[in-house]
Amino acid sequence: MVAQLHVGGSKQGTTEPASNELPEQVATQTIGLERDMQTAIRLNIEQLEPGLRITDGGKERSVETGFIDICATDADGKTVVIELKTGVAGQRAVAQVLSYIGSVMDEEDVGDVRGMLVASDFDRKARAAAKVVPALTLIRYQFSFQFTQE
Repeated sequence: MVAQLHVGGSKQGTTEPASNELPEQVATQTIGLERDMQTAIRLNIEQLEPGLRITDGGKERSVETGFIDICATDADGKTVVIELKTGVAGQRAVAQVLSYIGSVMDEEDVGDVRGMLVASDFDRKARAAAKVVPALTLIRYQFSFQFTQE
């Protein structure tokens, strides 16, 4: 399953631009730096999924197999491992998030951990691999900028 995440855009609660905003000047592009992407998603975590709460204290979590970009819990209290990629995610990104899920399962001695892989898109190998892993959700992001005249 591939979901869509949109970060940025018009003011919260409205779809109409303010009178001083130029609606024709909204650009959509991929985010260039994973650090910026991580900051944006942390500020808008509920856009990934309603009920998500960040549990990592605002920093990457170290596990045996690497560093998890964002750790959270869902509305049911289940641990969610979130891996971020700034471009197109491939088969290696799927393997990476699965290894993080396995590490968390070992460290917390729980069997109910799931993952989200967030990227601008996914190649066919990533999509094929994710189809057989029900605990993994692929989420495509878009980032919009709005410009205002001063």
